[in-house]
Parts: sequence; C-alpha cells; structure tokens
Amino acid sequence: MKIIALIVTHNRLPLLQEAIAALQKQTRPVEILVVNNGSTDQTAQWLSTQPVQVITQHNEGASGGFFTGINQAYLQDADWIWAMDDDTIPSPNAVEKLLNVAEKCQQTSTQVGFLVSQANWIDGNSHLMNIPDFKTTSLSSLLPLSEMNIREVQSASFVSLLIAKQAVATCGLPIREFFIWADDTEYTTRITRAGLAGIYVPESIVLHKTTFNYSADLYDAKPSEAIKHFYGIRNKLYCRRKWKGEFSFWRNILKHLFIFPIRIIRKRRDYRWQFIVINWRATLAALFFNPTIQMPA
Repeated sequence: MKIIALIVTHNRLPLLQEAIAALQKQTRPVEILVVNNGSTDQTAQWLSTQPVQVITQHNEGASGGFFTGINQAYLQDADWIWAMDDDTIPSPNAVEKLLNVAEKCQQTSTQVGFLVSQANWIDGNSHLMNIPDFKTTSLSSLLPLSEMNIREVQSASFVSLLIAKQAVATCGLPIREFFIWADDTEYTTRITRAGLAGIYVPESIVLHKTTFNYSADLYDAKPSEAIKHFYGIRNKLYCRRKWKGEFSFWRNILKHLFIFPIRIIRKRRDYRWQFIVINWRATLAALFFNPTIQMPA
C-alpha cells in the first residue's frame, strides 16, 4: 500500500520542520511530498537537504497547492493521499488509526472517499476551525463499526485528511482558483455527494498549531486577514449556488450586499469600512466566478 503525505507550505519553515519530523515518526511509513508555494524564507534551501519530494511553484494559495499535490500523488499511484497544512503536527500513530478504520470499512459495503482526524489546538481542546460537518444519520454499513466511535461526515478540512485514490478518480481535484478557504469544504462535500463516505476517526489525533484557537469570523478578523475573507465569501457563495440553487444564491447575494454591512457596523469595533468593502467586492466577484473542476492529468 502506497501512502503519500502531502504538505502545502508557504514561509513557515519552523512549523514545516516540525510537521515533517512528525511524519517521519509515523508507525505506518509514508512517503512525503511537499508543495512549496513560492516561499521566500529558507524553506527551499532546507527542503533540498531532506529525503522528501518537493514541487516548487508560484504562490497559488492553499487551494493551488493541494490541487498540484493531489494531482501529483495520484499520478504516482498513491492508494491514499494524506493532505495537511504545514502547521499540522500528527501524533505518531495518526495515519495508522485512519488506515485501521479504512481497512475495517473495506470489510463492509462502505466505499470510503476520505477519513479525517481529530484536530486539537495546543491546549488539547478541539480546534474550532477543523470541526467536521457531521451527518445526522449514518450509512447502515457503518453500524458494525460503531464500537470504534467513528462518525460519518459530510465535509471536513485539509488538516489530516486521508483521501482515497477512488475519490480522486471519481471526483477530480480541488478547485485551484479558490486560492484559500472553503476549498476543503467544497472538495470533501463533492466527494460525499458522489456517494463516497467521509469518516471521522477521533482516535487519530493531530495538533493544528495555529497562533489562536479560532474559526473564521468576519466580525473579529484582523485587517491582515481581510483578503482571506474575500476568498472565503466568494467561494462560499459559489458553493451555495452549486449546492442550493439560484434562488438561495441570489437571496444570499442580497444579504451580503445589504444586511452584512449593517452587521459589520454593529459587531466590529474597528476597520468597519475595510471589511464592508471586502464583503462587497467578494459578493460581486461571486456573480462571475465559475471555475472548472479538473481531473488528474
């Protein structure tokens, strides 16, 4: 079985070093593929001394990095592609726990698209950014595995996501034009909507080593994060149009144009105008945003 661990990195060498060290200590050996998204620190020089495969490209955001990496891992005939950010530090048996569940699922009629770990922050609590979207009902084929405390999910993040080869062959690649935010939600939802199961494995634990334990919030974001919210709003509106239809899409367009500015004025303490403009720009961009889903090539 061939497992390729994929890390997308940009200018965070100390975290990347910690992540790769953790991957090299896995109880189930993995090959390591790093997509270097145009880092300008010492990342390229350090990677050149490591026993890992490296793809260097211009900074295409996390979305472009995962697009490139998943495509390359698939072309290298990986059975499983273990995707993560460079601030994801897996416990030594993280991938083994995921694979154990995958192998048990193979004994049932469940076709697994991906499995996802429990992501914690440095204080041991669940990371708010990485809580999966749990399904309220589960596949009957998963019932024999209920004692393993696994749950079925609709979508999950790219923080320790083990993707099956079949999922890539069936559903294609992440949307590189997303650049950042919602790319993982769109991709994993695409997989589960295709009829493949998404499985949450709480015994597989990773540390998501962000500065704060937070979820994306337009009303508390720092000015430096404004551009991320541009992509987040645009991309989520694209997903709404795709999954919920035109009526829901246009209703939310109107909410973003007229209601969200009022909420920003009421809830934000500062930089209100900056975030109102970002919200408007993203909303208008969503009107014409229609990227093509690409298959591996």
